[in-house]
Amino acid sequence: MSSPQFTQYLAECPLIAIIRGVKPDEVEAVATTLLDAGIRIIEIPLNSPDPLNSIERLARAVEGRGICGAGTVTQVEQVQQVKNVGGEIIVSPNTNPDVIKATLAAGMVSLPGCLTPTDCFTAIGAGATHLKLFPIGDLGPVYFKSLMAVMPKHITTLAVGGMHEGNLAEYWDIGARGYGFGTNIYAAGDTLEQVRTKADLLMTAAAKLPRN
Repeated sequence: MSSPQFTQYLAECPLIAIIRGVKPDEVEAVATTLLDAGIRIIEIPLNSPDPLNSIERLARAVEGRGICGAGTVTQVEQVQQVKNVGGEIIVSPNTNPDVIKATLAAGMVSLPGCLTPTDCFTAIGAGATHLKLFPIGDLGPVYFKSLMAVMPKHITTLAVGGMHEGNLAEYWDIGARGYGFGTNIYAAGDTLEQVRTKADLLMTAAAKLPRN
């Protein structure tokens, strides 16, 4: 089942790599670099070049070491397309109950984008148990703390947008249990050395977070 795997990998490493702009012939090398650094969850946004081809290659690269899927999923039909190529995670920038329900019906992990209490409870009502709070960094930890005050205890919140090695602890203390990183971990055109350096910097910060 995808959900227990996702929960396990998130517990091992709370960092999610968003490799927007990666090309199919780059995927395996980038994924291996991230996996070797300790990253266990990787997503390829659908507005990347030839994304389904890349996700298919990524799924093979992470097998047994991690879990992967697609980001920027906004349409119901995209859910099955991602599943067909081996993706197990559906990440969205918005809260679309139909996408959430289709994802869960397909046995995949749903990570809808939420920013307001209305977004959060709409997503929860559709069955989501993991919420991507995006772009939470634009509003900051004070706003995030207010959201967490009303969040049901069984919901896992992921802070995405504006996250970096210097603010992980602050959001963790408020209640974040995962983070998404775009250019802070991978930017189109990065060398593998650059990817590893970025990943190591974030892994060092994550290692300092208090864990149960």
